[in-house]
Amino acid sequence: MPLGREDTIRRFEVLASATVYDVLDKMGYSNQALSAEIRPLTRGYHLAGVAFTVRGSSAASYDGRRGSAMSYEMFRSIRGGDVIVFDTGGHRLGGPWGANTGTNAKARGAAGIVLDGGTRDVRDLIDLGFPTYCRFSTPVLAHGRFQIEDFGVPISVSGQVQERVQVNPGDFVLGDDDGVVIIPEPLVEEVLKYSEAATTAEAEIRKALEGGEDREDVDRRIDRWAQLKKRAD
Repeated sequence: MPLGREDTIRRFEVLASATVYDVLDKMGYSNQALSAEIRPLTRGYHLAGVAFTVRGSSAASYDGRRGSAMSYEMFRSIRGGDVIVFDTGGHRLGGPWGANTGTNAKARGAAGIVLDGGTRDVRDLIDLGFPTYCRFSTPVLAHGRFQIEDFGVPISVSGQVQERVQVNPGDFVLGDDDGVVIIPEPLVEEVLKYSEAATTAEAEIRKALEGGEDREDVDRRIDRWAQLKKRAD
């Protein structure tokens, strides 16, 4: 029986992005980590939810009415548990995110945002408790310099292993202090199962090491990837 949305989010929330990335890597999906330059505004965030994709770009000839209409429509479409993943098309001038947009998104039920670009109002966003991952912060207003072009469509964002990572609506997003990982929708349940098994094994390894056991002996005795290896058999 397929996992429900809320149950999937709840179970991923306690997993580390590094563990989940390792599982994806061993499954042959190494290009699922976003660029290390996309960082949380503050330490301690743990972001888990379903990708709500947004695409925008620098405005060569800005149409305020069209841009605003698209933005309003985008916010009305957010569902509880969504993580906004924002492809800014390489815009590096203004911050198309800030306190008001963060407040609006949180009120709609969004779990957070991953922005391949900049934001403003850093202190307000931190105080709001809205997990925000971005490349930079700036006081420069994006209005008139940037506009949303579409949402709910396939996008790509800057990657760590390769230049770009494909993100589709419905993929799963996991972020913490290490960074952000994208789990393709068809792999979510399998990745969750193997990541939970690896996390349990990792806890056993740490306990053994804290007890003074030799690391080589521990690694030989406890295989954190045992379940994953059975998948290939």
